[in-house]
Amino acid sequence: IQSTITIHYELAQINRQRSTFAADNSSTLTVSQTVYNPTAMVQVTQTEEDIKIIIELNRLITRKPDVVLLSQYIKFNNPPIFFERHLMHEIDELSSFCRIFKNEARIVLVKKQKGIWPEVFQKLSKDELKQKRLEISDLIVERNKERDKLVVERFEQKRRMEIDKEIKRETAMRERVKQFQENARREALMVGVRKETYTKSPATPQMSTPSATISDTNITGQRIGTPAVRPWASMRNGGKINVSFSKFSWSTPKRESQEGLPRPFAMHDMPDNSGPQESQEQCNVNDLNATD
Repeated sequence: IQSTITIHYELAQINRQRSTFAADNSSTLTVSQTVYNPTAMVQVTQTEEDIKIIIELNRLITRKPDVVLLSQYIKFNNPPIFFERHLMHEIDELSSFCRIFKNEARIVLVKKQKGIWPEVFQKLSKDELKQKRLEISDLIVERNKERDKLVVERFEQKRRMEIDKEIKRETAMRERVKQFQENARREALMVGVRKETYTKSPATPQMSTPSATISDTNITGQRIGTPAVRPWASMRNGGKINVSFSKFSWSTPKRESQEGLPRPFAMHDMPDNSGPQESQEQCNVNDLNATD
């Protein structure tokens, strides 16, 4: 473990020397600095306008990381990756942002004053770092309270707007109902006036010209009386139909196979041959009476 830490330290020193040499000899105002951590690699690049920090992610992001961007403080926490630094100068918190990709996280810090910073991060001791963390934690708590307060105010304002909108809608509905009732009452009064004027008006001759009457009423601005409702003609009474049913019997001829068999009854009990014809005639007479 000690040899691994020594190798990382030597690599960091070599990269720092390379970045300083590149800044001194290059014509562009870009500085590249690479910092190695046991869990991830962090690459920091700055220009005159902003600072770009790329954090390589060694696994898939399963939950939302904790990202804090303050004027002189930056923190990226997504276990087991933890990156925390105190900046040398101030940045624009509103313009700065962080974007999470599949294999890396990119943080862009916009500088308040353009220029190249000789040192991007502060070098603090353990005691100073603890004190800074306490101050930052208090500041974060205060900002969270202010943010929650603003959220509650926005929620209350939105709720009040919805309540006012509902009150206006109900008021408009009541006004419409009241106006409808008023119009219905006026129509009822006008119909009553029409009936009274028609009953009180003198009888006019039947052959009078209707065009002259209509023109006179249009000139004077008076309404034409509604005509009286004529009674309908009485409906005809329903007809009555008497139906009577007579007894009908029909003798079935005996089968040939049963001609020689003895009969259990006497011959005089058998009806006469003219029976079916008479019963058929009686039925026809009854049908004629029913149709009449």
